[in-house]
Amino acid sequence: MGREIEIKIPLTDAEYDKIFKIISGEHTLPGLEVEADGLEHLLKSDTYFSRYASREESKAAGEPQVIRIRSESSAGDKTNERSYFCIKRKTIENGIELNREDESFVEKPEVVRDLLLFSGYHQFFEKNKDAYGVHCRSIVLPGCDFHLELEMVNGLKYIEVEVTDGTDSADDVRVALEKFMELFGLDTSKRDKRSWMEIINGSAR
Repeated sequence: MGREIEIKIPLTDAEYDKIFKIISGEHTLPGLEVEADGLEHLLKSDTYFSRYASREESKAAGEPQVIRIRSESSAGDKTNERSYFCIKRKTIENGIELNREDESFVEKPEVVRDLLLFSGYHQFFEKNKDAYGVHCRSIVLPGCDFHLELEMVNGLKYIEVEVTDGTDSADDVRVALEKFMELFGLDTSKRDKRSWMEIINGSAR
């Protein structure tokens, strides 16, 4: 079970374009080191499952916030598509997502899907992400690996940055994530604390 601490912020077209130029190597940014030749363009399709009719019922019953099958591939190369089954338990602390995640590669996602449906689960949500991902280092927390995704999720532009595992305390990582976003000139008060389902469905913050 791995630890994830992440933050996501919606972007304007101009902010999206600016960040893409930085992570693609066209521009540099003081205080940021982008992994050389590490930019990946990934397409991800997520299908979420639940046994309940609403998220309120699911939460009341203690069901994990995420029960998901993900299929992903490099853009333009569907032949190497990979699929994973994931259970994620999510909490929000000081506006930052703290996740506990179990994920496993699955060779035949349709078998897992059938098992879930036979077991009383139903598909309730789908998310499609077109993302540019890269690993970064930064002066905001030396030695820490920041994974940045510049993404379009069901047509919405976002930046999402996460730190997985590591030896730094959760509090140090939370502070560093905000400072990391500020390097790009982003306003961290605009961070989005909602789940992707709430964002895409237009639910209130």
